Amino acid sequence: MMGINLEKALERERRKDELNSPDQTLAAFKAVLEEDDQLDQDIYRRIFGDGPQVPSNFDFRTLDPTKVYSSAQIKKLCTRYRLRFLDTKHFKGDIPYEAIAKIKALQKAQNADLQGFKMIAPAPMFNLKNKDKDPLLMLPLGKDRFYLVHKWGQDLHPLRALMVLPFRNFKTLLASVALLAAMVVSLFPDSMLMGPLDQSSWNIRIIFFFYLFLAFSGLTALYGFSRMKNFNSELWNSKYLD
Repeated sequence: MMGINLEKALERERRKDELNSPDQTLAAFKAVLEEDDQLDQDIYRRIFGDGPQVPSNFDFRTLDPTKVYSSAQIKKLCTRYRLRFLDTKHFKGDIPYEAIAKIKALQKAQNADLQGFKMIAPAPMFNLKNKDKDPLLMLPLGKDRFYLVHKWGQDLHPLRALMVLPFRNFKTLLASVALLAAMVVSLFPDSMLMGPLDQSSWNIRIIFFFYLFLAFSGLTALYGFSRMKNFNSELWNSKYLD
C-alpha cells in the first residue's frame, strides 16, 4: 500500500479552503502584511527615538564580530574624515528599507526591541544646533562597543581624508602649514636666492621658510578657521554646528 504524505495532504486541505473562501484567505494575507508594516513603522520610530541602549537579555553571541567597533576606532574614523557620530534623532536623511530589514532580523534573533541607535555621517546630514554622504547606522552594545547595522549611500571621496587632514588637530595643522612653506621654498632656484658673494642658499632658504610659515599661519587663522571653525578631534561627537 502507498503511504500518505501528510505534507501534501495538508496542502490539499489549504487549497480547498482557499477555493471555498477566497475572501477570507485574502483578508488573512492582508492582515499579515499590515502587521509587518506596523512592525516596520515601530522600528522606524525607535530609530529616531530615545530609549535604553542595550536590552538586559541581549545575546552578543548572535552578532557578527567583524561588525563590532570600539568608540576609539569610531573616533579615529570621524577625525580622519571629519564626520559626526551622533544619536539618530539628529539625522535628517532617509533610512533605507534595507536598514529596517536588518534591524527586524536582529530583533527576531534577539527576541527584543532595539533602540538607542547612533549614526556616523558628514555634518550636513544631521540637524545640528546653532551652535558625499555615506552614513553608517550603529547599535550601541555598551562598554564602548557599537555594532554596524547597515551602511548605505555613496562612498566618500577618496581625497576627503587629505582635504581635511590639516584640521584633524592642532599638530596636523602646524605640520601642514610647515610642509606648504617648505614646498614653496623648494620651488625657488638658487640663482634667485643667492647674491654674487653667497656660497650657499641654505641660510636664505631657512629665513624664507620661517617668513612663509608665519605668513601662512596668519592666513590659516584668518580664513581657515572662519570656514572650518574647529578641529575634527573636537567635532566628531558634537551635536553643535562647529
